[in-house]
Amino acid sequence: MTVTSLPGGPAPHDLDTALSPAWLTAVLRQRHPGVAVTATEVTERIETVATKVRFDVAYENDEAQGAPSALCVKAYFNPASRQRGTSRAEVDFYRLLAAALPVRTPPCVHAEVDEETGHPLLLMHDLVASGTRFGDPLMGFGRDQAAGTLDQLAALHAATRDDVEQPVDLAAAFPPRLAPLTRYMGPDRLQAQLDDGRAAEVTTEVRRADRLIAAMHALAELSPAHPRCLVHGDVHTGNVYAMSDGSPGLIDWQVVQYGAWALDVGYHLAAVLDPDERARSEGELLDHYLDRLAAHGGTPPGRDEAWWAYRAHLPYGFFLWGITRAVDRPITERHAGRLAQAVAWHDSFGLLGV
Repeated sequence: MTVTSLPGGPAPHDLDTALSPAWLTAVLRQRHPGVAVTATEVTERIETVATKVRFDVAYENDEAQGAPSALCVKAYFNPASRQRGTSRAEVDFYRLLAAALPVRTPPCVHAEVDEETGHPLLLMHDLVASGTRFGDPLMGFGRDQAAGTLDQLAALHAATRDDVEQPVDLAAAFPPRLAPLTRYMGPDRLQAQLDDGRAAEVTTEVRRADRLIAAMHALAELSPAHPRCLVHGDVHTGNVYAMSDGSPGLIDWQVVQYGAWALDVGYHLAAVLDPDERARSEGELLDHYLDRLAAHGGTPPGRDEAWWAYRAHLPYGFFLWGITRAVDRPITERHAGRLAQAVAWHDSFGLLGV
């Protein structure tokens, strides 16, 4: 059975369809011939921009050996979310690339887009059921935890660098987002959000929407002059999980894009570390990233160039949390505040001439 002939389509809008034994049986038989799903039971539902639903699966026969007993489906089941727009980037990442990369991600069962409606759907193993711990966006990382995530980022960046042949055209499949993101929200609306208390720790000069937008455009113009790779684009603590042995992995690839390594490294360190810890450790952690990039086969930039790029790319994360609306307020304040302080500390706007 092809994905286009699945009962209910390749990426149903309706959660009941995605949880139905008929649809799941058809999907799972592509990997587990003869399997038959008899029932499902929801264990957790999480509503953010997309909806994530964890559920247990029951089978009727012995042919289910090896089939997952717990799954997680992620899609835009909430009509209000679909009205705000959907992104297929994460599904395309799993569909086209994830299995070939040396990066830990949840095992994927089904990743498809309904080309008629544009609706993307992702079906993964439920790692929570196997003891995996997912990060809390309100909890920070220590130095060692950040170092572990930087190793995963270095592996991703090295494997997708410019001089490595890829199964897909990365720039076409996962286009740069810096300039397009600036069209998401007008400067007046962005200024109102920057002034709503989410970045109260910094001066009004750092909270200026015009400077932040100008910084994004400056980074967009700067990017082609530097080696590019695939970047996760949103590496805060909530998008990192820890296996039972403590090894980190990455989830939520919804803003994956082709761009500069420093987008990930700057965003990650400024978002997950307490500002005092970041100030103490960011230089050593940057050196650690460069060492791991070389260990994974990449060619690290010179230290001075890397330090400049790290500091210059910090406005990217600040912008993301400046335009954020559909996230709990404490999470928004934590990340916008930390990233704004990093931009101020390093005078990132000055480095970019904006």
